[in-house]
Amino acid sequence: MAQYELSGECSLTGTVTLTVYDGDSTYHTYTDKVSKGLFFFEGEVEGPVLASLTHPAMARPLYFYLENSDLRIVINASKPEMSQIKGSRSNSEYRYLMERYRSQSDPTAFLKQSVRENASSIYLPYVLHSQMSSLDEGVLRQLVGQLTGAACHTYHYTLLRRWLRQTPAVSEGVEMPDFAYLDAQKQRRLFAETRNQEGYTLLFFGANWCDICKKQQQQAETFLANKPAEVLSIQIDDNPNGWNAQYLKQLNVDHLPYMILVDKDGVVVRRDLRIWEISQLHWRK
Repeated sequence: MAQYELSGECSLTGTVTLTVYDGDSTYHTYTDKVSKGLFFFEGEVEGPVLASLTHPAMARPLYFYLENSDLRIVINASKPEMSQIKGSRSNSEYRYLMERYRSQSDPTAFLKQSVRENASSIYLPYVLHSQMSSLDEGVLRQLVGQLTGAACHTYHYTLLRRWLRQTPAVSEGVEMPDFAYLDAQKQRRLFAETRNQEGYTLLFFGANWCDICKKQQQQAETFLANKPAEVLSIQIDDNPNGWNAQYLKQLNVDHLPYMILVDKDGVVVRRDLRIWEISQLHWRK
């Protein structure tokens, strides 16, 4: 049966830890004590998987791709990304992808192209996860949603999906999540059932006690009178939970009035729309 053998060199003393992210949501750690500048690990993985080597004296973890082969690593403790790694074709492919990504004048466009061309790549979930802070949330949602096949059975794909589930999905350009609310008759309604299926829906969050909300809702309805759009009014005090209602947290509504424009396909066009911006919108059929 095929196994990996990972032999390494470093100028450190003490214990090196190998972490293998070998499942959708699991990882395993192994340790070896450095002896005369050498360390060694062996085991088996089902396919190429992300792994990392760490040591208390290393500036940061060294990430690489592990497969059932003979690997040789020479650790650069101060600059782990400059470490020498030989014997893993998968790691060479991953490093080539990262080199191309870092050399781009428009890294986001490069990621979009990479996902279009190879949505099942096992490397893309980790790349997307490692670059989360530099990506627009809406773009990240789109890219993760386009991943398929082997890419969807990696540790970092699971992390991405978990993070996206916990983050309000009201970014422009992504599908509006369904949510439940209480209407004026205190009846439970679902947004997916009440939104305009043939045009735009302007979600207007207000409160019965809010005079400015009433005024701006009337203005919004006037602006949209001759447009392919409808106003869906939700008064937060129709719900006994008020500001603690689950849908307000889900949609990240934190002030009143609050408006979100959704197109006929359920995609968010604008969020936190201001009343004076409505007349400046361009409508598509």
